[in-house]
Amino acid sequence: MNATLILPVLKQDQIWKDQTKFEDIFDVDHFINYLKEDVRIVRDIPDWFTEKDELFTSIKRTVKNVPKYASAQFYIDNVFPRIKEKKIMSIKPFVDRLGYDNVPMEINRLRCRVNYHALKFLPDIEEMADKLATRMRNRTGSLNPYMALHLRFEKGMVGLSFCDFAGTREEKAMMATYRQQQWPRRYKNGSHLWSLALEKRKEGRCPLEPGEIGIILREMGYTKETQIYVASGQVYGGNNRMAPLRNMFPNLVSKEDLASKEEME
Repeated sequence: MNATLILPVLKQDQIWKDQTKFEDIFDVDHFINYLKEDVRIVRDIPDWFTEKDELFTSIKRTVKNVPKYASAQFYIDNVFPRIKEKKIMSIKPFVDRLGYDNVPMEINRLRCRVNYHALKFLPDIEEMADKLATRMRNRTGSLNPYMALHLRFEKGMVGLSFCDFAGTREEKAMMATYRQQQWPRRYKNGSHLWSLALEKRKEGRCPLEPGEIGIILREMGYTKETQIYVASGQVYGGNNRMAPLRNMFPNLVSKEDLASKEEME
């Protein structure tokens, strides 16, 4: 489209309450310089644009409902005219897979360059990651490999899945209230969700509970001595939900176990 990219704005998600900005995570200078032969990138919305508040709130300034696997031609036909008309537009959502068949090969190559080369963590983040990796390897007194495991079982993920999980009546009632607050249009009155939850689980479309992950890992041949680093955030259900996995794999740690209080802060 021969358009200029303004530095990406990370969605301020209602679930995670995370205020982190793109420049708090990634090396912006590297991002811009690495892609300069492919895309013009600027750090900020230009001063001449006086409707900044509208950019992420007004339907006039947003190209929404882009199909998940939209072709390159879709952008030419539907997005490009809006940019020409309005000069600056916000586009969402974007496809989340690295590569797919509906775009030219050079665009798939560009996606790889962005993900594996242009996006580079800030030095202090890389340094902390290296420390955690070293401490994991040192736990056994050798360079033994370890497993980094992301459970994908945080409250937001469990809620968004609309699947049913084991738990007390109180826990289920609280989750129902949470879903109704966060996704009212999907929730409706909740009566239709039970049959859908069973169907999704049978089809394997539900997040696995920590205990179920443990069973799979044991069946794959991982022994009780396996060192596991849990990379995910707060697991829904806390220690009770984690207990089955911890019983199967006692050498299971998180960043809270490896980092000092000062580092965590």
